Amino acid sequence: MDELALQYLLDDVRTGVCSPDDAVLRLRRLPFADLGFAKVDHHRLLRQGLPEAVYGQGKTAEQCSAIVGELLEDGAAGSTTGGPTAGPIEGSPVILTRADEVQAARALADYPGGIRTVTGQATGADQVRGALSTVVWRPAGPGRLGRW
Repeated sequence: MDELALQYLLDDVRTGVCSPDDAVLRLRRLPFADLGFAKVDHHRLLRQGLPEAVYGQGKTAEQCSAIVGELLEDGAAGSTTGGPTAGPIEGSPVILTRADEVQAARALADYPGGIRTVTGQATGADQVRGALSTVVWRPAGPGRLGRW
């Protein structure tokens, strides 16, 4: 959740679009969500000015997709339009890095709309071999994130 999403949530409570009880349910996921295999940091953008990133290496495709989904849902929760495919103003960017072919394909199948860029090849001592990618959902525009 970023400052804009928090402002939307508070405004939704003020105008009656969201009940206080619903707002509490949304805020319960803060500062992190424990998925069992990962703790997803929902306050990183507020604390550090940079969005949370999912480091793919060492995770299964299912784990990468679940973390991406959690981050997308967090950005959508504070919006009035909602949904993981909401437009760029609805939430901070979601970034999957060092994703192999299987991880990137699974995350994009579960959450369409990400932009995939092949960033290199894993060779040698890397845990995986082949093309590695970065996938970004809701890319940040100029000046959209405080320090960017």
